[in-house]
Formats: sequence, C-alpha cells, structure tokens
Amino acid sequence: MKNQRVLGLLLAVGAYISWGLLVWYWHLLAHVPSTEVFSYRIVFTVLAMGIYFLVTRQTKRLKTELVALIADKKSRVLSLVASLFLGANWLVFIYSVSIHQATEASIANFIMPLVQILLALIFLHEHLDRPSVVAIVLAFIGVAVMIVLNGSFPILIAVMSVCFPIYGLLKKFYRLSSDVAMIQESLVLLPFVVLYLLFFTGHSFFEYDWVTQLLLAASGPITAVPLLLFAEAIKRANFSVVGFIQYLNPTISLLISVTVLGEVMTQGEFYSVLFIVAGVLIFIVGQVLTLRRRMV
Repeated sequence: MKNQRVLGLLLAVGAYISWGLLVWYWHLLAHVPSTEVFSYRIVFTVLAMGIYFLVTRQTKRLKTELVALIADKKSRVLSLVASLFLGANWLVFIYSVSIHQATEASIANFIMPLVQILLALIFLHEHLDRPSVVAIVLAFIGVAVMIVLNGSFPILIAVMSVCFPIYGLLKKFYRLSSDVAMIQESLVLLPFVVLYLLFFTGHSFFEYDWVTQLLLAASGPITAVPLLLFAEAIKRANFSVVGFIQYLNPTISLLISVTVLGEVMTQGEFYSVLFIVAGVLIFIVGQVLTLRRRMV
C-alpha cells in the first residue's frame, strides 16, 4: 500500500510537471495561428486516445460508458457544455502563449483552484473554512490590484480562471472515466475544428516544415499522457496530497514564462502574484491543518 502511494505521488508530480511545461511547448508553435494549433491538438488527441483504447483493449469499456452517457439526456447535455468550456480554456491558453502573455496564463492557473472552491460554495453548498475564505479574498484583491495598476481588465486571466472551474463543476453532475472523458470531450469539438481546418484556415498541415508537423502531431499525446498519469495517480495517492502538488503546474509555467520565454512582468502582475500566492499558501496551510485533525 505504501509503495502504491509513493508511486501515485510520483505519477502526480509527473503529470503536473508535464502540464507546467506546456507553456514552453505552445511557445514552440507560436508561429502557427493559435486556432490552428488548437484544432490540430483536438484532432491528434482523438487519434492518440483512439490508439490508447485499441492497444489497451478497452474499446468495450469505452463503448459502454459512451452509450450510457448518450442515453441519459441530462448527462449528455452537461457533457456537451463541459466540452465547450474545456475547449475555450485550451484555445485561450494557447492564444495567450502565442501573443507572449504566458505570464497571464500562469497567473490564471494559480487562481483556478480558488475559483473552484467559490463555485463549490455557490452551487454545491460546500462549507468554506476560514483559510479558504481568506485565500479567495486575497485572490480577488490581487486581480483588483492588477486592474488598477495596469489600467485594463485582464480578460485572458478572467476567461481561463472561470472556464476550467466551470468545466470541473459540470463534471460533478455526470460520471465518466478520465480517459473516456478525454476522448468524448475531444470528439465533441472534433467536427468544429475539422470544418475550420478544411474551409477557414489558410494553411495545409503539409505546408509546414517537418519540425512543426511533428510538434503539431505530438500535441495529441502531450495532451493525453499527463491526464492518464493523473488518472493513475489519484487511484493510488491521497487525493488531498495530489491537490497540494497541483501548484507545481503554475509555478513551473510562471518560471518558464519569465526566464526561458523572457516575458517581463508588469508592476500590476507582480503585485497581483504576491497577493494570489499569499492566498494559495494560506489555503495550503489550512488544508494541511485540516488533514492533520482528521488523522488524529
């Protein structure tokens, strides 16, 4: 059991490091229009997950879960809407990196878990402890400081901070395995991106150099692998511990944005990060204390 928990912890670390490195990966494709990168990501994710289900001989489970989802009208509608919110989050993230705003994408990733807590309070009527309240207030203060000092509303941060938590909230109301959900959500978006690639883009896949083609094709496995690592991690490791590790993602992406990509943080972004990180630290301390009380 202990070895399984350690393995789960390592898998979770691998998943969050992979997600953190995505900001650098999308930067390598910054010369390709973000809508095209997003579209090819969906196409190759469907292919990658299809190969995964064939190789692991789990097509029967895939069919069973999808048939059950389609048969339930409420779950079917919720899953369609959730897929759209996930797609919006992916598209805006890629777009942010392509216009050299990866720092804002990283800040959004810090805020997301706090927005999830707020949504849980409003829609799921979950209890908020004092550290969580303080963390949420500090996050909102951080965003307010950014607006005042930068003189503009951080629309990219707002969209990413809200889209993914809403996606997560919707998934609370229907059940799908993580791997089945990945291919189902990509399949929902597939017709839209195929139409875009066929009729609205000015480039063919084969017009790009071989390195770009390779990067676009690999966007499918790069999307799927961290999710599969995460799915295996939560089967083995304590979910609360996995929750703490999630901040590896925005920390790594922020460091890459400022150092490797050479982005300069504005004064507003700098002070905003201070408030948000302070809130995150308070939230983590609160979770640790709660976990200890449960173990006593």
